[in-house]
Amino acid sequence: MDPYQQTPAPPRPPASRTYFGQDIFVASGQHIGNATCLFCSVQVEGELSGNVFVLFGNLNVTGRVAGDSTVLAGNTVVDSQARISGKTIVIDGNAVYEADDSLSGNAYVLGGHISSFAGKGGPHRRVSLSPVLSAALALCAVLLLAVLLFPRPRRRSLHS
Repeated sequence: MDPYQQTPAPPRPPASRTYFGQDIFVASGQHIGNATCLFCSVQVEGELSGNVFVLFGNLNVTGRVAGDSTVLAGNTVVDSQARISGKTIVIDGNAVYEADDSLSGNAYVLGGHISSFAGKGGPHRRVSLSPVLSAALALCAVLLLAVLLFPRPRRRSLHS
């Protein structure tokens, strides 16, 4: 064995992308790690090995997402040949998937609707809370925080 022979470097994990105001596009055949998009959208036609987070934008998947997907104030659309392997969480938006196999994990939608073109339920949990119920829960949470953070002032007794 030659002591000066170089050993190949271990493969590097795929790069992650974090964008503000500029859409993230993962082309077919492309592989990235995590995707974080603030005030923009994510289009996955290739493979995403990590998680996706979108704030004020949409997530469109025609490829594969290995981790979880979280979308705040936007929609998630998953094609029939696509897959999200982790949990899918959509707050203040809608989730649409074409096949039950498209969402491998549980799906939660708060403040919107979840709908499937397949029309039948799969083995995983699909939960959708309407916007009215979501607003009521948010109001209760704010009131509870107000009571906990701002206690009523106590009156002093007149006894001297």
